[in-house]
Amino acid sequence: MDSLLRENLLVILLIPQISYASTAPELSDDRRYDFFSRVVPPDSFQAQAMVDIVKLMGWNYVSTVASEGSYGEKGVEAFMQLSREAVHTKLMD
Repeated sequence: MDSLLRENLLVILLIPQISYASTAPELSDDRRYDFFSRVVPPDSFQAQAMVDIVKLMGWNYVSTVASEGSYGEKGVEAFMQLSREAVHTKLMD
């Protein structure tokens, strides 16, 4: 069965979905995914931990390697965004 059809059917029937591996941040939108839950945190948590490590180690250059697709690409995007915010905050201090 198509995953979109299955998702819509579960929402219509008010059946909760629990994921053991979905980390996409958009799944945190309770208005759109009100019957969805997960047991792992969204990518933004991992990205923040990576930024914290970079700051703690005092690194001023890092490279990322990620797989193609929503998990890898969204994770790198979150890391880059949080990195930019951290640099901007440091410049403002």
